[in-house]
Amino acid sequence: MKHINNYFRLILLLFLFLLKIPTVKAQETIPNLTVLQPKLTQRAVVNPGKGWVGYGSVKKQPKEVLELISLGYNRYIWGTIEPKEGVYDWSIIDKDLSEWADKGKKFSFGIMCASTHSKEFWTTPKWVFDAGAKYETFNLDNPKLITTGIPGLKLVPVFDDSIFMQKLKVFIKALAKRYDGNPNIAFIDIRSYGNWGEGHMYPFNKLEITAEKYLEHVKIYRDAFQKTLLQLPAGKKEYLSVCQQAVSMGIGLRRDGICGNSNGSDVASCDGKMPGVFEFYGVYEMMENLGWWYGKKDNQGRGFTLESCIEKGKPTYCDLSRGGDSGLLLLKKEPELIQKLNNRLGYHFVINKAVFPNTLSKNIISSISMTWENRGITQIYFPVRVVYALISSEGKIVSTYDADVSHPAEWKSDHQITSTDQLNFKSVSKGKYMLAVGILQPNDGEKPSVKLGVELKNENGWYQLGQVVLN
Repeated sequence: MKHINNYFRLILLLFLFLLKIPTVKAQETIPNLTVLQPKLTQRAVVNPGKGWVGYGSVKKQPKEVLELISLGYNRYIWGTIEPKEGVYDWSIIDKDLSEWADKGKKFSFGIMCASTHSKEFWTTPKWVFDAGAKYETFNLDNPKLITTGIPGLKLVPVFDDSIFMQKLKVFIKALAKRYDGNPNIAFIDIRSYGNWGEGHMYPFNKLEITAEKYLEHVKIYRDAFQKTLLQLPAGKKEYLSVCQQAVSMGIGLRRDGICGNSNGSDVASCDGKMPGVFEFYGVYEMMENLGWWYGKKDNQGRGFTLESCIEKGKPTYCDLSRGGDSGLLLLKKEPELIQKLNNRLGYHFVINKAVFPNTLSKNIISSISMTWENRGITQIYFPVRVVYALISSEGKIVSTYDADVSHPAEWKSDHQITSTDQLNFKSVSKGKYMLAVGILQPNDGEKPSVKLGVELKNENGWYQLGQVVLN
């Protein structure tokens, strides 16, 4: 009996020992091979082309918020940008664009023709109506929610008026001439129809334009912009066909109203094609107070959790409660949720396993087996490539080699894929090196910009896999 007890005690100790084996370090399990199983990071990984969005001036973003968001965003009114016909004042856009770029962030924006939040009556320039375009007015009295607007008399253009459309077309062409293809712009919204440019007439209580007429607005933008990604507000059932056609034309969708009157599914048709964008119905503290943040429905069916919206809509970008002080409050009150969803938004690449020879030959092509996983909610939508590097003991990159099989564009959400890439460093001198891997955008040079969600030592974006000998 004593021997039996000792036997079980030994088994228990062995089991506990195995539980403590670290997964961060490479382990040689096969002669002449390194087998690496990195530990996955639990930290928020901020990457280009995805993530949280901050609104307004970059100067109003607290340090913690600015570190987390990847994109700045703002909205303008047409009347400010073109106060006189053919006379453009781009300074307000240029200033925001420049200040966000100085912080290493891209910028996006939309230009509205009507807004219940505007202090200016002439949201669409007065000269458009002086030329004969028709408009109506709406008096906003005692709005129940701050998200409805500020009280006062509001301008409501007749959005399918022929003169309005003619003047709009000229303006959008000028906008595209100025900003199409700007590398610091992630996307531009199509916001020429409806209140806030959201593609609806709430709370104006005016007739909606037909789907055919709304599509004309979309085509004006599509014809003008050939390089920069466009995003169309979605959510109104009557315009579902317009949204479907927009996606087929290479235009992404955005939903302004998640957690409130949308569960996020309005942009799901973008998945696998182009980025989807989310905006909260209102700031975090408002939705928390109403119970919507926790999925508590009101008598109009409003109220969805942020996580459930992201899982349904599969967005690439999401508003962080407009950024600023409200974004900071959300970050402080929900740190684990925001950190988790940060890595879930868009793409999120990890290495589950890497297997490669300890010794490489200059005269023989070697292979490296990489098991990748995309733990993000959707795919990556900009060009990148996997590159392997040999780094000297002084930290200098002596040679790089593009992966021939590992292609991030093919890595679907929540899928693991094992690729075997060839390594050929025949032009490198014999010696000991660190083998590293990185994911680069076309203009990255020797500093990969796409970060991985693994706890591996990295220098300038190169993740160290292990030492190799080249002979």
